Amino acid sequence: MVDYYEGLTYAEIDLDTDPCIFPLCGHVITRENLDQHMSMKDHYDYTTDSSGRKTISAPRWNPEPFSITVQKTCPACRLPLRSIHRYGRIERRAWIDEATKKFIVWANAKFVPLTARMGHVEEQFNAQDAEAPVNQEIMQRLKALELATLTLAGPSDNQMQKISNLTKKDVRFQDALQLRKQIKLFLHQVDEKEQPFSRIHDLVQDAKSQRGVEDTMLWTPEVLQTRNRILATVLLLRCEYAIMANFLVAKKGTGAAIKVDVQIFQDECERLIEESKSKKQPASEVEGRLFWARFMAIKRGISDGISDASPLLLVARHHLRLARDICISHPGQTNGMLTEVEDAEKMLRDSIFYTPVTNEEKAAVYAAIASDFRGTGHWYYCENGHPFTVGECGLPMQTSRCPQCGAPVGGQSHQVHEGVTRAADMDAQFGRLAV
Repeated sequence: MVDYYEGLTYAEIDLDTDPCIFPLCGHVITRENLDQHMSMKDHYDYTTDSSGRKTISAPRWNPEPFSITVQKTCPACRLPLRSIHRYGRIERRAWIDEATKKFIVWANAKFVPLTARMGHVEEQFNAQDAEAPVNQEIMQRLKALELATLTLAGPSDNQMQKISNLTKKDVRFQDALQLRKQIKLFLHQVDEKEQPFSRIHDLVQDAKSQRGVEDTMLWTPEVLQTRNRILATVLLLRCEYAIMANFLVAKKGTGAAIKVDVQIFQDECERLIEESKSKKQPASEVEGRLFWARFMAIKRGISDGISDASPLLLVARHHLRLARDICISHPGQTNGMLTEVEDAEKMLRDSIFYTPVTNEEKAAVYAAIASDFRGTGHWYYCENGHPFTVGECGLPMQTSRCPQCGAPVGGQSHQVHEGVTRAADMDAQFGRLAV
């Protein structure tokens, strides 16, 4: 049998009007059967000639991510059909979608332990009294280097390296600096350029360039995942701030003057704020505004020339006012962050640059971040096809925004928002991932 819809055998087929296709698995299937099986009409436009025969006229480009929910296989034996060039475009798009789904789950599994380690690092720092005695190692190393003034400026890597050189025997700083390296590595791994779709796009463009082909490959940035990078950026800022603030606390009493340029960190905060606004991610926007103000508090804490009327100080207070407004208008997505805003306001008001947050409050912040990534619940798609998870029981209790396109996600009282659909394919492959 070669026609699985009408139950026809090879002898009953007119090969002139409906030729057969021979997959590598050895089965013989009519082209019309396989075209229907592969949903060719969803991916190509057809024209009908005078004899009534339909032929492919042009491919359709569907920019919707994860539009192919499953890779099609031979209807007789379920082996892949990748070797058939006629269906190559469909098969490759399905492979890209599958690879992107695996990338999302991998990134989720890598991110959660980093947040847990960040909480541990802050607990280590907070266990040390903010007014601790002089750090003898820092004083000895500054004297050995004959530095009357310690300058932290330039790229963040350079500043962190200087701190590392002065705190080699302090486990707290070395743990924090090691975590920073791992966060930066993760940030590189989840960058859009490293994702499956982007890598394939670059390979195709390179191949076309070498062969002199000038046509442009259609580009769909909607497939690229940005949320992991945004949250990793927040975590990196949190780590760098903790390292610098605690180093400046430990440096007190060494007798060395210090100059710190925090502009590089504030620039990163501004980029985070703008992207979070465009992606409708209120929690990340609050973090960006918080850290801009915190780094300003560092600058004020070590400088004598910054008055209450300083333009930069006014900008920092403006950031905190906006952060407070966001926390009030989005309480579910900014759980635990309002206390951090109040702490930052106290820093600027009292000219101090570090106020430890209680473990309970910090736990609320990390729990809010990690809950979306544990994969212990169920996967869903927003109305534009972007995947997200709902933790705990797997049923939504609050509405948020898709980090990719800003569409409403989640829901209320265990009812999904209109347009949100269950991602059965993601659940079947990756659901209830143990992290």
